[in-house]
Amino acid sequence: MLIGLILAHARLTADMTGFAPILLLDEIAAHLDEGRRATLFDLVDGLGGQAFMTGTDRSMFAALGDRAQFFTVTHGSVTPAEA
Repeated sequence: MLIGLILAHARLTADMTGFAPILLLDEIAAHLDEGRRATLFDLVDGLGGQAFMTGTDRSMFAALGDRAQFFTVTHGSVTPAEA
């Protein structure tokens, strides 16, 4: 339910301002099963803005396919993740 509220607010903000908001979704994939993750990623992609999603298991983001860039954060350094 909370995810739905966040997405609804993002859509409302985009409708009211004409600009899609930037989303930060921390560990969002950990709370959803595979089908719901895929649906979430489609909905976020459909907003047309930028979204930053954090997670500790890259496989949880497989449904994004080539729609995403992946980065690794280690000891305060951010580097592009290997494919």
